[in-house]
Amino acid sequence: MDVWVKLNASTAGKDKLFRFVQYLSRLVWHNLESRKNLRDTVARLKIIESSFSTFRKLLRLGKSLEVLHGALRTLHLPDAILRITLTLSRIYQFLFLLADHIIWFGRAGLWEIDKEKWSKVSNKFWLGSIILNLFRDVYEILTITKRRMRCLGPPVYISRNMLGVREVCKAVPVLRPVAEFAEEHRDVFFDSVKNLCDIWIPLTYLGHTKLSPGTVGFLGSVSSLAGLVAVLDPLAKLAPA
Repeated sequence: MDVWVKLNASTAGKDKLFRFVQYLSRLVWHNLESRKNLRDTVARLKIIESSFSTFRKLLRLGKSLEVLHGALRTLHLPDAILRITLTLSRIYQFLFLLADHIIWFGRAGLWEIDKEKWSKVSNKFWLGSIILNLFRDVYEILTITKRRMRCLGPPVYISRNMLGVREVCKAVPVLRPVAEFAEEHRDVFFDSVKNLCDIWIPLTYLGHTKLSPGTVGFLGSVSSLAGLVAVLDPLAKLAPA
């Protein structure tokens, strides 16, 4: 119940939760589509997916200005790489959301638009934002790796007779498994997972890759779960964001 209250109290929490339902619906209806006796269920799931997609666009109305204002704040970051990637990412996100607002007006019947054209424009800007976010994630990972290497000092050669494989991995932090990295740097880990899953969605919509609706639904669901973790756990939220 506490989790639901926390998610329901924030717009970001609601968006990530509804996004998970949206992409999960796509994953399920694609897996059921081949069964003729479940056509009604598939049709209902498609309606649910479309409804949540439209509702999320309504939920994000006006957020473009908030994102643009955030870009003005990141202009003053002392780290040049973070300043460039975050500022440009926010500008791309602003343009993505602006196109997203126009699509919602079209779906609501308030403005006659070429929905396919604006959907492509929206996905192009979303793709640009994700690419910049991935550059930032790589930079964060490299920074962590360099910090660990400095802590190691000069290379130390350890005899296999002295230590087993596990002991060597413990002695050399850079060889720690991904699970341990995720625990120590959950903010970078979950942000990287989210962006690595997200990038395939606009690539597919724009025709650069040919993923099935089920695969897109799976990637969107995983990405949404990573986003939910960041909302619920302050230590899993990458800052500055």
